[in-house]
Amino acid sequence: MKKRPIIKNHRLILAVIAAIPCLFQPLLGGDWPHWLGPNNDNIVAADANFDPDLKNWKIAWQTEVGLGYSSVTTDNGKAYTMGHDGKSSETIVCFDAASGKKIWDFKYQGKLIPAMHVGGPNASVTISSDHIFAISKDGQVFCLKADSGDKVWSTKLTEILDMKVPKWGFGSSPVEYKGDILISAGKTLALDKLTGRPSWISNENHSPGYGSPKVITRGGKDFIATMDSDGLSILDASNGTEIARHGVKSKYNMTAATPVSSNQGNQLFIYTDLISEVLHFDGKNLSPEWSDRKLHNSLAGSVVIDGNMFGLNGTHKNKRTSLFSRNLNNGEETWSVSNFGYASLIVVGDTLVILTEDGNLVTAPANANEYQEISRKKLLDAICWTNPTYANGRIYIRNEHGVLICLIQA
Repeated sequence: MKKRPIIKNHRLILAVIAAIPCLFQPLLGGDWPHWLGPNNDNIVAADANFDPDLKNWKIAWQTEVGLGYSSVTTDNGKAYTMGHDGKSSETIVCFDAASGKKIWDFKYQGKLIPAMHVGGPNASVTISSDHIFAISKDGQVFCLKADSGDKVWSTKLTEILDMKVPKWGFGSSPVEYKGDILISAGKTLALDKLTGRPSWISNENHSPGYGSPKVITRGGKDFIATMDSDGLSILDASNGTEIARHGVKSKYNMTAATPVSSNQGNQLFIYTDLISEVLHFDGKNLSPEWSDRKLHNSLAGSVVIDGNMFGLNGTHKNKRTSLFSRNLNNGEETWSVSNFGYASLIVVGDTLVILTEDGNLVTAPANANEYQEISRKKLLDAICWTNPTYANGRIYIRNEHGVLICLIQA
């Protein structure tokens, strides 16, 4: 009787065999766990079979989540967003990402604050492992269990910062940084993720803005870039000490910008409804590289790819707003689509995915040299100021009335 050969590397062989089925599965993009996506730049990898032509996409599910502008964030098969009932209650809601079935919701008393818009939450939910973090329109901060929606802790920004609710409500999404959650509201603060107690609060008391803080790394050291309604501050990420400051002006004393960083934190693009600027940060000081008063944006951010910037030039509720491509280093325009209308945009792989203010979803190559529209599909009515989300082969879009749509490839 022949002896069987001895297989010494049986564990390795078993691992290879187990991995074989994965080779025949479609490769899926990752989750979108917080505002601005997995890499904090509104850019996400595309699935291997991603089709930029929207005629090959269909609505997988649709639901209503309440008034507001909170984008969709996803993790571990779940999707989260926020909305207001138009009366006195705000809700954080968790869905099954594939079916749209509601898994849980967390309701609380919250102000609508409909100042020149319908009102409702501005911030997006941040997911951190088995917890989520959310900020209401009137400044309540919640930490909930991601699976059940059970409250772990809550606190109020108005009490911690000894301030009134800003005119347009609180707009900062929570940003996870090490063991803290960072929030901008004129002052910037870090809340301990486990307890909600302040780890530090910045000393300078600027007029509140409505964007979110951005963590940047320069020379091996972490900093926080944060916009308020008076300008841009660079803070020491360890304690909130202000390192550098650059003043800006805006109409109605309102900025909704989250700074766009590039070139390993060396460059910061900021904008208001009066001006756009690129600033150089050397670890100690901010200095202008270029500015353009004819380039302005009231709400939506831009996306930077390989030294080129894609964004909107104009204001919300303005059909004359243009879509542009510019060289980040010198501000030179490479192309512009006039009368595009106001919009929000992300990049999926090498494709611009754009949601116009009037509810059209548009795709085009992220090509710095020319604009060639691939497809356009009307999907929503009412105003759409919320960034699209792309995660695990799904596109999520919503309008200010809370109609939320999930798209998949047909």
